[in-house]
Amino acid sequence: MSEFAPVDDRYEVPYRSTRLIVHPIAWTRGRTLLRFIAPVVLGLHEGPELHARLSELNNTTIFGKFYLMDGAVWIEHNLLGESLDWEQFRAVLASVAHHADHLDEQLIAEFGGHRWSDRG
Repeated sequence: MSEFAPVDDRYEVPYRSTRLIVHPIAWTRGRTLLRFIAPVVLGLHEGPELHARLSELNNTTIFGKFYLMDGAVWIEHNLLGESLDWEQFRAVLASVAHHADHLDEQLIAEFGGHRWSDRG
């Protein structure tokens, strides 16, 4: 994996067919929330079947939730930053990266669209 690069208020790194984003945000009572985000598929066909598929993925995925935003499927997992250790950080980062990189071909076959790395 490449080094993370600061982009505005977050950190990003390309990973295989996707891009990992770590976005620290101020939360309540001075706490920091870390959002681990990755695009899975861009420009796909939306409809009830896609929503059902995302619900199925959310029911079986431990680290991460899948959602549709702006015509793209994303995966995201959030953790509190203050009590986070390296193993937790690494586990969530690896899980989000793995799911985004490995589910893209399946979702493209089912609903069309393209991977983040294929955007033009």
